[in-house]
Parts: sequence; C-alpha cells; structure tokens
Amino acid sequence: MKLQPVVGYYGLWVALTYLSVIVAILGIHFALMENVRYALVCLMISGVCDMFDGRVASLFKKRNTREKHYGIQIDSLADIISFGVLPAAIGYGERYYAVHKFISLGWFDTAVFPIYLMAALIRLAYYNVIETELHGQNKKRTYYEGLPVTSVAIIIPLVYAICHIFDKSIFGIYNILLIFLSAAFVLKIRVPKPHARTQIVLCVIGLPIIIYILFLCFRKV
Repeated sequence: MKLQPVVGYYGLWVALTYLSVIVAILGIHFALMENVRYALVCLMISGVCDMFDGRVASLFKKRNTREKHYGIQIDSLADIISFGVLPAAIGYGERYYAVHKFISLGWFDTAVFPIYLMAALIRLAYYNVIETELHGQNKKRTYYEGLPVTSVAIIIPLVYAICHIFDKSIFGIYNILLIFLSAAFVLKIRVPKPHARTQIVLCVIGLPIIIYILFLCFRKV
C-alpha cells in the first residue's frame, strides 16, 4: 500500500465536495452576520456542488475501495455542514433579525434548530450504512429512504422567495418548515433517486430562484 504524506484524499473526484463545504462555511458566516440572502445563495451553490459531485467522482474509474468509501463518508460529513448547520444558521440569522424587530421568541424557537440538526445527522448516518451495504453487494441505489437533506438547497430558498414576493417574513414559518423537514428526513418514505434529466429540471427551477435572491441582495430590498 502506497504511503501518503498527509491523511485524506485530494483528487479532482472529491473537489466539488470540498468546495461545497467551503461555500457552506461562507454561508454560515453570512447568516450569523444577518446577511441571510447571501447565505441562501451559498446554500444553493452547495446544493449544485452536491448534485454533481457523485457524477464527477464516477468519471474516475481507477479509484480503489478505500477512496470509494472515503467518498461516501466525506460526502455525508460535508452534507451535515452544508444542509444541516447552514440552514440552522440561517434560522439564527432570521431570529436575530426578528429580535431587532421586537418580535418575541419562546422556547420553541430555540429547540427547533438542534432537532433539525439531529434529524439531518441521523438521516445521513443511516444513508451511509445503507450505501456501504449496497457497495458491498455491487448494487446501485434506485430510491432514498426519507427526504434527502440536500433537498433543502432548493426548498428553503424557494420558500424565502415566495414569502418575499407576497411581502411576508419567512421568520414566521421558518421553524415550522424545519420541523416539517426534520420529520421528512427520518420518516421511511421512498423518494426516487433523481436521474440526469431530473437534475437538469431542478437546476432550471433553481436558476430563477437564485437570480431573484441575488437581485434582492444587490437591491437591498
């Protein structure tokens, strides 16, 4: 076995996963600085990175077993930051904004974020277990059990855009949205795995959303 000077793997096949984490950390920074719209843009960019990282990795046919398992693990670790911590941070950003607007907050507002993070963590850990079993049996996944956490990359920005169009604050429903998503993560519902055509459709849907949010960023509306 060839020894490496550092731990981990740094090939092009894992570059999009690392980029997703970097963008998500920037998004967390923006959220905690109350720049929620920039954070939402980061969330969507992380979603795009995650959508295509698996396809990019599949182009590298010479990966060994350890590299393939590493890809599974690092993808889920990246997802908990991009689609677990970042949405929670967005909630905190909206919460602080609400405090400045003199909106009262109760225990429910504080409890939602750890519940959401735990649900996302459980969902990702369960995914890793099943994915490892499928790899051992040389089988490919055809559906997901529970809503994939990556779906928040389009759901949350979409809800934000709709709320803004109708001149409503997302803060009033954000916690309810996170509770709904938390339940969807851990319920054993079958969600078809998106194929290339479905991914293109999702990108087409997401493009006007990210353009709209960027427009709001520049207009400071």
